[in-house]
Amino acid sequence: MESGQMLLGVPREVNAFFVPAVRTAPQPIRRALAPMVLAFLLAPHYRRLKTIAGMVAGHRVHVATISRRLVNPRWKTRDFHVSLYERHWRDTDRWERRMRGGQKRHWCIVIDTTYHRSVGHCMENMIVMSRRSDPRRRSKRQHAFLMGMILTDRGGRIPLPRRSYYTKAYCEAKGKKYRTLNQLAAVMLKEVSVPKDVTVTVTFDSAFDAQGIHRVCKNRGFREVFPLDPNRNLSASEDAEGPAIPDRRVVAWTRSWDCKEFELIELQVENEDFVYFRRRHVDNLRVKKTRRRYAVAARRATVSRLGECLIVASYKENEKVKLLPGQSASWQAYHAGPVVHRKKSKKVPSRWHGKVLACTDPQLTAREVIQLYEVRWQVELLFRELKSRMQLGCYVLMKFEAVERYIDFLLMGLLLLEHQRLNNMKRNGKPSKRAGEPWVQARVTDQLRLLEGIANEWNVRQIEAEVKTKAGLKRLLRTLRQSPCRVA
Repeated sequence: MESGQMLLGVPREVNAFFVPAVRTAPQPIRRALAPMVLAFLLAPHYRRLKTIAGMVAGHRVHVATISRRLVNPRWKTRDFHVSLYERHWRDTDRWERRMRGGQKRHWCIVIDTTYHRSVGHCMENMIVMSRRSDPRRRSKRQHAFLMGMILTDRGGRIPLPRRSYYTKAYCEAKGKKYRTLNQLAAVMLKEVSVPKDVTVTVTFDSAFDAQGIHRVCKNRGFREVFPLDPNRNLSASEDAEGPAIPDRRVVAWTRSWDCKEFELIELQVENEDFVYFRRRHVDNLRVKKTRRRYAVAARRATVSRLGECLIVASYKENEKVKLLPGQSASWQAYHAGPVVHRKKSKKVPSRWHGKVLACTDPQLTAREVIQLYEVRWQVELLFRELKSRMQLGCYVLMKFEAVERYIDFLLMGLLLLEHQRLNNMKRNGKPSKRAGEPWVQARVTDQLRLLEGIANEWNVRQIEAEVKTKAGLKRLLRTLRQSPCRVA
C-alpha cells in the first residue's frame, strides 16, 4: 500500500472471502491466511520476503516467519486456492444464469505456460535451456507453470488452479510422476468444471497442438481454435485416422490459395462479436486504439489425426512497421513470397504477419475464428499483470514447494480481486452491449486501487472507533509506534 503502508486489521469483506477455504484449518492458519494474501497484494515495492514480513508480522526482522510458512506442509495453499476457485466459479455461474434467463451461454478457456528465469544454481526443479546457437550467451535456468483462465460471455474471468512442471530429475528425487506440459494441459482441461448449458471454446498456442489435448476436447465436446503445427499433413481420406498425404503440409498448402479467396476484415471495439471476453483499459476503449485489419481465407479440410477442420489462413497488418527500401506494404506480396522460418525472420520487418489457424467446428466463419483466437492474448495479459503488477517473479527460494505456495498466494489474491469485480457487476446491474463500463473492463491495477480504497476506509473506521476512548487512543498510539508497516 503506497500511502502509509499500514493496515489496522483485515476488512470484513476480505476476511469473509477466505473464511470458507480455511474453515477446517488450524487456528493459526485461519488467522494468518487473509493478512498474508493482503500483504502480497498491497506490498508497496519489490516483494522480497522482508517486505511481506513487515506487512504481516509487523516488522521486517520476522522474515523467518514467512519462510517457515512457505515450507510448512500444513499450509495447503493449493487446496485453499481450489476451494476459493470453486466458490468464485459457483458465484459466477449463478449470477450469469440469472442474467441470461435460460439462453445458451458461451465460455472460452485459454491455457498457456509462463516461465520465471533465475540465475540461482541451488534452486530446485530448474529447467536448463542451453544457448547452442550462440555459445557466448549463458544458459537459462527457469521454472515453468501451466496456467489458464475461463472467460465468460458476461464479463467473468476465473483463473484456473496452476499446474507446476516437474523436471525428470526432480520427479526422481521427490517420487513424483513425470508429466510433460501437454499432459498437464490435458489434465487441466479434463478436470475443469463447465455447466451443461454452456458452449466451450478452447484456445491455445501451437505448442499445445497435441493428440492428448485434442482427445480430451473431443470427448468433452469442446471446440478448439489454435495455430496449426507446421508439420501437420492433410489426410488422404475423410477419416481422421486415415493415412497422411506425404509432403502435403497444411501450412504450406495455404500458400497456394488464390489471392481472390481472401477478404479484408477490419475489427474494432464497435463491431467485435466477443467483446466480453476481452479486458481493455478505459483509455483503450476507442475505435482508433482497437482497430485491426486482417486478410483472411477459409477452407474445409481433413487434417491427419485431427479430423475435419476449418482451416483459416490469415495475415494481420501492423501499420507501425517501417518497411525497408523495395519492400511492399501489400499482403499479396507476403502471401506470394517464400515461407521464411520464424527464427530467421525476427530481424526482418514485415507489415503483415501470417498465421494458419484450425477450428474443430467447421460451421464457424473465418471472422469468428479470428476473433476467438484473439482471445488467447488475454492469458498473456494475465501473465503480464502477475509479473509486473503483482510481481510473480520476485521470489528467491531454494525449495520448490515454497515457490508453489508463493504462486498460490498470488493466485488467491487474484481470485479476491476478481470476486470484488463480480460483486461490482452484481451491484451495477446488466452492462451495455459493448461492455464499456469500468467495472466490466477493470484489470488488476484498477482492482488493486479499489482494494487500497477499501483498506483506507477500514483504517479510518478503526481510528474513529479507537479515539473515542482514552484506552483506545492509547492502544492506537502504541500500535503506531510499534512499526511503520503492519497488518494486524
